[in-house]
Amino acid sequence: MTTHTRTIAYAIAEGTTNTAGSTQRGAVDVRGCDAGTVFIKIANGATGPTVQAEARIMIADTDGATPATGAAGTDWKTAVSGITPGTGNSAVREFAWPFGPGMATHIQVEIAGNTGQSVTCEALVIKNVLS
Repeated sequence: MTTHTRTIAYAIAEGTTNTAGSTQRGAVDVRGCDAGTVFIKIANGATGPTVQAEARIMIADTDGATPATGAAGTDWKTAVSGITPGTGNSAVREFAWPFGPGMATHIQVEIAGNTGQSVTCEALVIKNVLS
């Protein structure tokens, strides 16, 4: 009989504020996962930003510890970009990205780019292990 274990890890905590011109990043170790899903939410305030926030999902494939969070480059490679809520007042964008075995050993979510107003964001990773 197969046992399914599900673990939730926040890359960016629920209700995090990304102030105008700032960047939020968080990473999760997914080694040992059979599959999983990254969930991202970005919500504009009552007044939308001048330039929209954009979320990116990045992956790293290393056997060691999770690399330090940072921009795409040597360690982190962009897998998905262009996740945006637009600039509308109170606009919300939710996005889910499933990943399978062997896709990555570490996942990072980055939210940046909004100007003029803050946005609220979160990113969680559901890790599934079958045994």
